[in-house]
Amino acid sequence: MEILTHFNITMEQAKQYRVQINLKYLNEIKNFKPDFSEPLRFYLMANDQTTVMQFVSKNIADVLKDMGYEVLYDLYRGTEDATCFKKIYELKPHVTININHLNNKFLSDDVFNFVWFQDYMEILKNDENIKLRERDFIFHLIKDFADFLRIKGIESKYQPFCIDETRFKKREDIKKEKKIVFIGSSYSFRIEKLKNDSSFNEVFADALKIFEEKSCLKNLEHNDSDIRYLMNKYNKSEQYIADIYAYLTRDYCVEKLCSIETDYQIEVYGYGWEKNDKVKSYFKGKVEYGEDISKIYNSATYGFCPGGYVLMQRTLECACSETVPLVLDTRADLDSEYDKKLEESIEFFHIKDLEEILKKPLPKDKRYDYAKEQHSYKHLVKRYLNIIKERVSG
Repeated sequence: MEILTHFNITMEQAKQYRVQINLKYLNEIKNFKPDFSEPLRFYLMANDQTTVMQFVSKNIADVLKDMGYEVLYDLYRGTEDATCFKKIYELKPHVTININHLNNKFLSDDVFNFVWFQDYMEILKNDENIKLRERDFIFHLIKDFADFLRIKGIESKYQPFCIDETRFKKREDIKKEKKIVFIGSSYSFRIEKLKNDSSFNEVFADALKIFEEKSCLKNLEHNDSDIRYLMNKYNKSEQYIADIYAYLTRDYCVEKLCSIETDYQIEVYGYGWEKNDKVKSYFKGKVEYGEDISKIYNSATYGFCPGGYVLMQRTLECACSETVPLVLDTRADLDSEYDKKLEESIEFFHIKDLEEILKKPLPKDKRYDYAKEQHSYKHLVKRYLNIIKERVSG
C-alpha cells in the first residue's frame, strides 16, 4: 500500500509537470509568426482509435509529401497525447489540417487551419458556440453538416469524398470477368432493434412501398418529404425512419440483386451477409479497407453501389478502379451539388431496371478521368494551397 501510494503521488506530480511543460509550449505556439516566404510546413493530427479518419489524414499527408512539403502526420492515442504540444512547437507549422475537429484554440492567428467535417460530431449538433479565427477554413461532406454550421453562423465549403489513387486504380494484371460485385456490410442490425416495436411491420411496409415507387425517401429539406410523412403518420423519430431507409438502400437492394435473372456472376463481400438466407450463397467473405477492395473491383465488369445518395465513397472507389458503378439513383433534387452523378457511372431508378441494363452491351466509351481528377486527394490539397496563396498574396 505504501508503494502504491507513492506511485500514485508520483504519477500525479508527473501529470502536473506535463501540464506546466505544455503551457510553455502553448504560449510559444500561440505567439508563433510563420514566415510564408519559406517552404510551407504542415501538421496533421489523427487518433489511432479511428478506423477511417486516420487514413483520410494520412492520405492528405502523403500527397503533401509527394509534392515536396515538410509534413508531420501525428498519430496519437488518448487525450493526454493530444494535449502534448511539443511536436507542434518543434515543427512550427504554417498549416494544420484536421478531420472532424477544430483544434484551433491553441493556434497563432497567422497559422492556416483547414477542417473537414465527415461525421455527425457533437459540436455540430449541440448548443456550443464555435469560435473561428480568420484563418480557419471549414469544409463539409454532406448538406446536413453545412446546415448545422449555418445555424451557428458559420459558412463552410462542400468537399465530397476523396480517393487514394495509389490504392484504387486499374491493374493490368487482373483480368475482368463477367460479374457484378457488391462490397459493404449488412445493415440488418439497424432494424433489429426496431422489430420489438409493435408498429414496426406497418411502418416498414409503408416505407418499402414508397421506396419501390421512387427509389428514395425524400429527406426533411423537401416540403413533400417522405421521411417527414412517415415520422408524422406513425409518430416516429427521424432516426427510426432513417434506420429503415438505410436498410432498404443496402440489404433490400442487395437481396434484389441476388434475385434477378442474369448471366452475370454475383459476388457479395462484407460483414453480416452470411446470416442472410437470400444473400449467403453469393457471399464471398469479408474484406479490409484499401487495396483489396480495389482488386475485387478490378476483377468485375460492374460494381453495385446502392445507397442513400449517389456520390458515395464506394461509387468513387469503383470508378477509380476502372469498373463501371451501377448506382441506385436516389436523387430527389437533380440540380443539387450534393447529388451530381459521375460521368463514369450507370444509374438505375428501380431494381427491376437492372435486368434491362444488364441485357445491354457494356458501353465502350467509358472513361474514368473525371472521377480521378475531381475526387483525388491532390485536388483537395490544391484547394487548400489556393486559399493560402490568395490570403498570403492578398
